[in-house]
Amino acid sequence: MPVALQGKPIRYIQRSINQRLYDYPHRNLLIIGQPKSGSTWLFRMVQEVPGYLTFVPGNIKLGNLHELDRADFVPAPVGYTVTKTHSSATPENLAIIHETGRPYTVLMRDPRDLAVSWAYYVGLPYRDEWSWPEAVKLSIPERISFYIEKVLPRTSAWPLDWRNAVANGPEHPNRKGERRGLFLKYEDMLADCYAVMRRVFDHYEVGLSDEMVRAICGKHSFKKATGREPGQADAKSFNRKGISGDWQNHFTPEHVAAFKSVAGERLIELGYERDLSW
Repeated sequence: MPVALQGKPIRYIQRSINQRLYDYPHRNLLIIGQPKSGSTWLFRMVQEVPGYLTFVPGNIKLGNLHELDRADFVPAPVGYTVTKTHSSATPENLAIIHETGRPYTVLMRDPRDLAVSWAYYVGLPYRDEWSWPEAVKLSIPERISFYIEKVLPRTSAWPLDWRNAVANGPEHPNRKGERRGLFLKYEDMLADCYAVMRRVFDHYEVGLSDEMVRAICGKHSFKKATGREPGQADAKSFNRKGISGDWQNHFTPEHVAAFKSVAGERLIELGYERDLSW
């Protein structure tokens, strides 16, 4: 194949063809999630919609803040595309998302499980180049402490900001009584993948049958993706364990106290705890 047709150029041609072959109401399906919240899992399932291909804006890179650029989304990229970002609910990002007029999804996860997942993730190859290099040499318990002290203060507001943005944002363009954003929890996806993905695909208005939604969930189950049962850990894998509540296996009393002091009230606001007695 000529060099000029390899990589992005050939993908552009595929997207141009798909734009003629398919007739969906929304050209770009945007997924926004916290790092290690299951957003890659959600992204891969949405990519199964026939005719949709990946679109990664040039300024969305590993480790940066994923600030959106209007030129990437208004007008929509050529073809039918799926984009995943870790963007925050800043006024600038929200203005771009609202201007598109398209529905989008936001995914969060229990912040305590994010701390544990992060503690393992920063030790994977090449991850230290963008995260916190000083954390790599630490043990897992020390990394969790590091996360609570250094990272949690600037990330704990992320899900609340997005939940509020969705609740107070514009209505869905075609589904009366629904918001344009769909706010999801990773724990709900784990508990009933089909129920959540049925909502997601209906929100995006892509017309998938129940049979296809079930097939997509089956294809992208933790066991299918890793060959392991949920809970069987592989510390060197991006898909490490595939469960919720793993923080209980890692948090010491000192971790619990420190976490409560930083984000205990936010856990209650997000519905993960009723009070501070956990």
